[in-house]
Amino acid sequence: MKINYDYYNGEDSYCDGEVEKDIMKYSENFSRDKYNDILSNDMRWPVFYHFTYIRENILNWYPFKKNSDILEIGAGMGAITGVLCKKAKSVTSIELSKQRASVIASKHKKCDNLEIIVGNLNDIKFDKKFDYITLIGVLEYANLFTKSDNPFDEFLTNIKKLLKPDGKLLIAIENKFGIKYFAGAVEDHTSIKYDGIVGYSNKKGPITFGKKEIQDLLTRNGLSNVRFYYPLPDYKLPNVIFSDECLPLEEDIDNLYSPYYYDNTILNFEEKKAYKELIKENKFDFFANSFFIECSEDKLKNEIDFAVFNSKANLNDLYMITKTSNGVYEKEKLDLFKDKKREKINITNSGELKKELKLGEKGENENLCRFFSNRYMTQEENIANLNNSVCKLTNESKLLKEELEKIYHSRTWRYTNIIRKINKKIKK
Repeated sequence: MKINYDYYNGEDSYCDGEVEKDIMKYSENFSRDKYNDILSNDMRWPVFYHFTYIRENILNWYPFKKNSDILEIGAGMGAITGVLCKKAKSVTSIELSKQRASVIASKHKKCDNLEIIVGNLNDIKFDKKFDYITLIGVLEYANLFTKSDNPFDEFLTNIKKLLKPDGKLLIAIENKFGIKYFAGAVEDHTSIKYDGIVGYSNKKGPITFGKKEIQDLLTRNGLSNVRFYYPLPDYKLPNVIFSDECLPLEEDIDNLYSPYYYDNTILNFEEKKAYKELIKENKFDFFANSFFIECSEDKLKNEIDFAVFNSKANLNDLYMITKTSNGVYEKEKLDLFKDKKREKINITNSGELKKELKLGEKGENENLCRFFSNRYMTQEENIANLNNSVCKLTNESKLLKEELEKIYHSRTWRYTNIIRKINKKIKK
């Protein structure tokens, strides 16, 4: 592993706050196979998000070709980097934040095929092209870091130049028409209800897209061969991944995934019930919560149409099952450091998939369920918590900032705008 600071401008433009320092300490003191030990004692959302193995599911199944060169743009704190290093000849990870890049380096210090470059992609000069480029939760921020009248188009144009002729761009992003947003979940980036559905109140902030909109964006920038996949409950913490060639049945909604929300008190209806009705009308793809998109200038080859994962606390119990484009189901034991052999199995329905992976049994999604049960508060508790903190600490700016940060990271989204306003006043 090597780290390159040649393009770092000396400033980290975004941060989760003081919790990032704790994440750095954890990455220095715990090996990758011991991350569940971290989560047993610290279930703050940023800690969970950056250390849970569930994040890796978005790429664990993907059939990368052997000896490939991969460019990871917006690597964050390296939650996906390990999967890429496991599957590729070389991985180049780009991260704007020096602090976050340091976490990546600490997490993956044993990866000889990894180079981390700290800086803005638009400033970096490359001496090679890549077989794959990944944008996992990144495309929506293009207008914040690309100075242009058409930032999304220019960002994609610049990326396309870095692909080999048969190279593929892999994108994971929320669908602005995801059913969870109609159910009442706040928009993931703005914390405003229905913000994406109505076209965003701030067009200069992060922006996601609907299916047709993002397909048109890719096509007009020379990536006309596009294949959509649909991770549930979303791309961040996927239990299962469908595709246009293998769309969910009603029984799949019952058997293969569990939705999660930061605040259950805001919901208008049950997501699963709505999906079942949409499936009857063949409208699932329009309302899928997230997209995983494979696109290229070259023709795409269908290899895998479906993947499902379990999320046991014991690493020895982690498995996934995939369905090839030939209709063959294969089971693989998941390993953090190398791919295992996939074995053919006989499956005819999602009930058998559920049984084969022991979905829904004790230990399934254990950390995820524990996190949200610990963090769940009623609306009245949220208001009381915020009110008490402000009243108690108004004259102690430093302590107030720390207390507000705790509330922010508990994902009580309804009050983040209040918290941001107070923090701005503190900084002044």
